[in-house]
Amino acid sequence: MGCFATLFMDLSARFLIKSKVVRPTVGPEVPGRWALYMLKGKFTHQDIDQTPPLRNEVKAASLSHYLIGIALAGFYLLLEMWFPAIQGRLWAPLLFGLATVLFPWLWLYPAIGIGFLASKSPRQTDFIVLSCVNHLDFGIGMAIWVALFHRFFG
Repeated sequence: MGCFATLFMDLSARFLIKSKVVRPTVGPEVPGRWALYMLKGKFTHQDIDQTPPLRNEVKAASLSHYLIGIALAGFYLLLEMWFPAIQGRLWAPLLFGLATVLFPWLWLYPAIGIGFLASKSPRQTDFIVLSCVNHLDFGIGMAIWVALFHRFFG
């Protein structure tokens, strides 16, 4: 479920950026650099663009991105166990996916040096819009999984 939802989010983002519906914000090297520096014990940056690059940043970004998607989907499945009323409801994964936008807004953006809700970036609106769209697409991917496959794996 997590891999599927993350893949759906990535493919949707590519399509929406290519179609100029949304504007790209950071390249994959940025979250990859952040993830690799966390493994070295450095969790925040004044400006991650000024932090020296590391080898394999794009690979680290992909790996961490999909692992986070798997972990979030796992947490969602736990929520379904704790609250059976949401099982099989398509609104639940959509709402959950949208709620996950809090992670970049409140954790990633401040950690890479652009502040809460990207408040220090001159492109704050682009960051907010793209992250909302991406995380809603993650929720759509989870809802598709629920609609098509959940009964076989749930």
